[in-house]
Amino acid sequence: MAENPGPVKALGLVVNGIAGLVALGSGIYLLAQYSETGPTWLEVIAHGSGAFFVACGLYMMGSAIAAAGDR
Repeated sequence: MAENPGPVKALGLVVNGIAGLVALGSGIYLLAQYSETGPTWLEVIAHGSGAFFVACGLYMMGSAIAAAGDR
């Protein structure tokens, strides 16, 4: 067990929050991509991945908020 669980827990919450924001931003970026030549398989994959990253980012931030409430 860590000697200072408070600062370690706070660092974990900060890292989790940053990771959630990065995943959310990446997902929004992928969802905003469109091909100039029309719908392609790569666009479909990018939009599916974007939706997945948005969901992951929201989950990470939600779990960080829940962990902060357990203090």
